[in-house]
Amino acid sequence: MRNEEIKIGLLEFGISDQKNSIHGLEDIFSYASTADEIGYSRFWISEHHRSNPLHPYNNPEILISLIAGMTNTIRVGSAGSLIGYYSPYSLVQNYKLLNNIYNDRIDFGLSKGRPEHSHLHNYFNLDNPTFENRNYMSNLESICDLLQNEEENFEKKNIVIPPFKGVSPSLWYLSNSYRMRDMAVQKKLNICRSLLHGLDVFDFDPDIEGLTKYREDFYATHHEYPEVALAIAVSFTDSPEKLLEKEKEITNIKEGIKVLSVTEDNFLETLENLQQKYQVDEFIIYDTEYNLEKKIKHLKIMKEAVSSKLLKIY
Repeated sequence: MRNEEIKIGLLEFGISDQKNSIHGLEDIFSYASTADEIGYSRFWISEHHRSNPLHPYNNPEILISLIAGMTNTIRVGSAGSLIGYYSPYSLVQNYKLLNNIYNDRIDFGLSKGRPEHSHLHNYFNLDNPTFENRNYMSNLESICDLLQNEEENFEKKNIVIPPFKGVSPSLWYLSNSYRMRDMAVQKKLNICRSLLHGLDVFDFDPDIEGLTKYREDFYATHHEYPEVALAIAVSFTDSPEKLLEKEKEITNIKEGIKVLSVTEDNFLETLENLQQKYQVDEFIIYDTEYNLEKKIKHLKIMKEAVSSKLLKIY
């Protein structure tokens, strides 16, 4: 058993209290820059195609490049890209180039999600009349092949993803379970397990046996251990009445996310309890607050909490 400060990354959905989408973008940039200055590990941006005139972006790729350019040490990435709806070649060339421009700080999250409604689905120019994500697995295999078999693809297929022999982005499989563990191990994917999605009632389902087997299988296959993170949503409050009101508001949004209620005093205890159950060494946290000033205040609270007491990593 060893003691060290646990890492905290951030998840951004692009939802704010701004009345203008451009101002919403400015909030994202300010939030990411502050997180970099304070010392957070990652800043991940979700991909959502919302029918909301105030939503500041759909695909996060351009934002990832801008945020990476205005930060110094924090890793920046997608959580995740709807890979079943894009060309694997286009995705790979963009993420690999960004990763080499920004000193190996880019994370590429592979999501099985789909657009929010069928009308958007039709505009992706897929040869698929049904509202289904049919291309996810084949596209995932192509992405891994293009990034992990660079020399073979050049010699046999004359395919080059610039920069040739450059550093590939970190690949992350995003899921609310380990059901596709074998695939993730085979493709050498890091895993971020989401506790935001799934059952309506927030349920601690540690599945320690499944996670342990994943780590063991990964090491047996690749002779190294994967990175494993846990994604959670939190709502800060100092009032039980406001907390209930806020939880009702958040769980009714379209994603149907599950939210952990925390206070400044019990935030660290909440992380410690989760760490003991899941035995992960990094959390990816979505703060459900909409106001930038309050979100930045929460950044400082969370960072000070984990810095004040070393968490136990087993």
